[in-house]
Amino acid sequence: MFLLARLFMIVPSVIAGWFVSKDDVSYWVVAFAIALVFIVLTIAFELYVHPRLRQRRQR
Repeated sequence: MFLLARLFMIVPSVIAGWFVSKDDVSYWVVAFAIALVFIVLTIAFELYVHPRLRQRRQR
């Protein structure tokens, strides 16, 4: 389970590394916030954009 969590945090931690020093205390907080943004964007895409793209293909 721990390995799965680390795999999900790779991309947000790389992005957080661009803005926050790895030695900073808030590094993982920033990485977690970026991960939450990715999750919200994925859900929004699946709920709103993906069905509209599927309708266009069927026409």
